[in-house]
Amino acid sequence: MLIILFLSVYWSINQVHFERLWLSLLPSDQRKQARNIWRTIEPETGSYIRGQVIQSILAGLILGLGYWLLGSPYPMLLGLAGALACLIPVVGFALVLIPVLLVGLVSNLFLALVTTLFAFGVLIALQLWIRPRLFKRNWDNPILTVVLLIALADAFGIIGIVVAPPLSVVCQILWNSLVSHRTTIGAAAQISDLQDRQNQLLQTIQAMDEPALPLVTSSMERLAQLLEKAGPILHSPAVPEEPLSLHPPLPKSDE
Repeated sequence: MLIILFLSVYWSINQVHFERLWLSLLPSDQRKQARNIWRTIEPETGSYIRGQVIQSILAGLILGLGYWLLGSPYPMLLGLAGALACLIPVVGFALVLIPVLLVGLVSNLFLALVTTLFAFGVLIALQLWIRPRLFKRNWDNPILTVVLLIALADAFGIIGIVVAPPLSVVCQILWNSLVSHRTTIGAAAQISDLQDRQNQLLQTIQAMDEPALPLVTSSMERLAQLLEKAGPILHSPAVPEEPLSLHPPLPKSDE
């Protein structure tokens, strides 16, 4: 714990220096993107860790005080065990209740039920009221988190379970920055290319001697509507407000 505390303080003081150091190892054209990704990952993972620690401390204080008031044996030890169990996602909920139930069964059946119900109520309150205020996460994919939990739990045990949620956030940020963003840019370029082709096709139809068939007219109008809807979604250039019309303009009257 002392080593972790020392390294955390040292990293906080020399954060800018370390950031420049590892960015200098990358090619110059990739440094800006890497810095943006890092500055997105760092606050998200930091927010998750702070939220977990605050939730754990609150759970330990409330549980320890409640056990003491209810007359449960070893209230501080059970409160500390509950605080540590809250740091473990998914299975931490059960790890809080099992020791309380076992200790209560050794001394008094009624006390075991009361303390277990109290601990269950505290955990529910933390999940419903405290957790939403601490975990304002923009990157939350439950499926990916569960998959990482299963894989890392099988490989590293409890440590893998603890690491899985922040690792899920990192994976989502990397996917959005490196893969999804490029896909969106490529799709937007295709939309822009379709708009140019649409305008060329409209000009060709207007240049024809014969009037356009109703089917051609309706199809082109439908294509223009689809491109207009897809443009804002993919951040492509806006469709011209006055697209070319298939119908020739009507002559103005003398009036």
